[in-house]
Amino acid sequence: MTADSFPGSGAAPGGGVQAPAPPAPEPAGTTQAGPVGPVLGFRELSERVIASVADRYPWLHRVLMGMLAVFTGTCVVAVVSRLSPLPLIPVPLFVVAAYGLRQARGVTERRQLFNWVLLFAVATTVGFWLIAVVGRWVE
Repeated sequence: MTADSFPGSGAAPGGGVQAPAPPAPEPAGTTQAGPVGPVLGFRELSERVIASVADRYPWLHRVLMGMLAVFTGTCVVAVVSRLSPLPLIPVPLFVVAAYGLRQARGVTERRQLFNWVLLFAVATTVGFWLIAVVGRWVE
């Protein structure tokens, strides 16, 4: 924030930062009736976002695999501490999530990348949901 943006500093008549001038109106008959580019659906937008994140952050695959390993290790430790096999219920879903993440690493096409990342996300989410259900069930 600069001194010009404070009211009464003498920069602009009303004080503060002034908005830019509005764009000039277009002459009649030059406006387009439809959208400029193709309309994207939710899937196409998701594919673009996932592909750009995968390209921009190549280390993200290792971080997510490490997190899945920590989640699985936590379930194994919970078996020892609770003396019950119930905390192992979400482990197969974490294995499916790891498989989806591993397959997503080598894919170059957007649609396949989206499908593998969706498998990872759904399997991980359902695994967490099962941890919550087992936690309530064991209480």
